[in-house]
Amino acid sequence: MQLPDLFSKISKDKIPFIIGGVFVGVLALWVFGKVLTPWVRPVIKDACLTILELKQDRNGAGERVVDIEAIRVGLETMSKRIVTVGKLRANEEVMLRSEMAGRISEITFTEGEAINKGDVLVQFENSDLIAEVNLAEAELIRAQADHDRITKLRNQNIESVKRFDETKAALAIAQAKLEKAHSQLEKSTIIAPFSGNIGLIDISVGAYVQAAQDIVKLVDNTPIKIDFKVPEQNVHDVGVGQTAEIKLDGFPDELIMATVASVDASLDTVSHSLSLRATTPNENGRLRAGMFANISLIVGEKGNTIVVPESAVTRDGEREFVWVVKNGKAGRRRVITGTREKGKVEIIQGLRVDELVVIAGQIKLGEGTNVNIINLELIEAALKEEGATAVESPKSETKTPAPAVATPAVLTPAASSKEAPKASETPTPAPIEVAQEPKTEDKSKVQKALDSIKNLFSRNKE
Repeated sequence: MQLPDLFSKISKDKIPFIIGGVFVGVLALWVFGKVLTPWVRPVIKDACLTILELKQDRNGAGERVVDIEAIRVGLETMSKRIVTVGKLRANEEVMLRSEMAGRISEITFTEGEAINKGDVLVQFENSDLIAEVNLAEAELIRAQADHDRITKLRNQNIESVKRFDETKAALAIAQAKLEKAHSQLEKSTIIAPFSGNIGLIDISVGAYVQAAQDIVKLVDNTPIKIDFKVPEQNVHDVGVGQTAEIKLDGFPDELIMATVASVDASLDTVSHSLSLRATTPNENGRLRAGMFANISLIVGEKGNTIVVPESAVTRDGEREFVWVVKNGKAGRRRVITGTREKGKVEIIQGLRVDELVVIAGQIKLGEGTNVNIINLELIEAALKEEGATAVESPKSETKTPAPAVATPAVLTPAASSKEAPKASETPTPAPIEVAQEPKTEDKSKVQKALDSIKNLFSRNKE
């Protein structure tokens, strides 16, 4: 049977359309893949992980046991925080500029050094200004002499009042000229307005500068300020005196504490955020203005919060998981985390109190892997300690006469009418009996919890 020759039917005028169709098809597949990749990739990844875990379970045939460390999930109190970003700002900062046009004759500082208030930094050529001062002083001497002579003559009624007024005005003009000359001479010297660290200068001795030209920057970083903003919904949570924890990229291993010093009077009309300013001493001068800061502002406390160590939380892309032990087997569970503080993470959703969470050994775990908790004794000790605390807590309540009210509720109506006066006469025995009952129940609950944990893991050890 002869196969049809497909290429013989393709004419030259159809070739551009075929090439265009192939190009459009490839382009459509590429766009289709780009659009679906964010949704398809997690599904494929989870499917591959599930297949690998099933293969591991089949190969192990339930015999593989992984040693892990776990803790029992409990409730703790964590700080309520507002996490934001900010920028470090100098306590005092100024760009020194020339008040006059002139040639620099002397630079008296070294770049980057610490200087004191009142130190001379830059000196301009001022010989002509000194001459102006000397001329003004000479004119003042002459005007003063003329005024003194005319004053004596006027006291003798020899000189006219007009001449006396002229010499008096000439004396005032001479004094003003001298003050102006002194002012111009002072502008030829740039003096440090406050103590701090001098910056870098790009002008050398002998350079001619114009008036108002930038010369050098002076910065005071002790203390240093941190400017940041909080959203509008947190306006009522912030105030002066609150503590802020600062993390800097330049010092990744350090936690810097700052205190809120001031709060802005109004919100930003564009971003609807409130500006705050915190300060930290910075006595060693390591912090510099302009540094970017990650800020965690402590605004209160959150009680009865589910908390686990940071080592218990693993990340897969943007999703976070923990490994939970149930019936001697490990299972991965997705959680939603919140505040992080001192090596602990707040779990907003995904865990319940008293569940066992793996804190070490997760890398060897798969879905349904048999586990052996090597720190089981520590968990048992924690349970015993909690049981002892629960037993001791009712004893402190026996001093109050409130438990005596519970005794008549157990008696029959006939007996209660007879024995009620005795309870009022001797109220001491009733509180003792009430205190002993929860002691037995709490001990039995603790013992049952310990027995259940031992039974769960005794099978794995066998």
